[in-house]
Amino acid sequence: MDIEDFRLRLRNRLRERKLTLNALSVQADLSEDTLRSIIYGKSQDIKLSTIIKIANVLQCPLDDLVGRSLYSNDIKDITNRLCHLPNRSIKAIRFILELEENTVLQKSSLGTDILQIVLPTGNMKDGMFYDNCTYEELDISEYPPSLKQKADIGFKIISRSYEPVYYPNDILLLTRKTLPEYQDTVLFIDQSGKLYLRRFLETGLEPINGFGKTISFHEQENYNALGVVLRVVKEFDIEDYR
Repeated sequence: MDIEDFRLRLRNRLRERKLTLNALSVQADLSEDTLRSIIYGKSQDIKLSTIIKIANVLQCPLDDLVGRSLYSNDIKDITNRLCHLPNRSIKAIRFILELEENTVLQKSSLGTDILQIVLPTGNMKDGMFYDNCTYEELDISEYPPSLKQKADIGFKIISRSYEPVYYPNDILLLTRKTLPEYQDTVLFIDQSGKLYLRRFLETGLEPINGFGKTISFHEQENYNALGVVLRVVKEFDIEDYR
């Protein structure tokens, strides 16, 4: 460990946290003299137990404090920013991580002719949002090459509320390679991890077939696009209506 680098990092952390040496001394159960010796260069050999106590008070990874990390700066930046987010935002991020794992990683292991389909479960309340999701696979080996290249995920409709636009078991093929444009149908996620299927219009995010609330233009910053609908794969099952 580079002692001078450690001192600099410690000073910066204290400044960021607006923490005095006296406060750090009390919270870390370390003498203020010991901390002054560390900060001002008298101490050349710092115990690991002391560093751990300081890191716990500063709520930072031990590796960051000593300048040694296995992760890139981008990963560390994301980790630090996550620490300041509320739980409702963490839920949305968890869903996106799970979506990446079940689309990007699974696609690379299963082959490009298999598409992961998001199967929503739970209670639908407004438009289309759910408590949880599971995944299934769709064989797209017979699809046109251009469509296979664009489609990133699928989303299965399980509600009759969208008829006659969408029917139960219809699969929406979505792309994440393009940004939404006006008139597109888009799958959105809010900060609490709820999913909304909406039309992207100048007036806001309009519900499909009038089901659910309109999300105003000013509220859109609280919603992130997960994918733009490319095409609908019809899997109408008459047995659902017998």
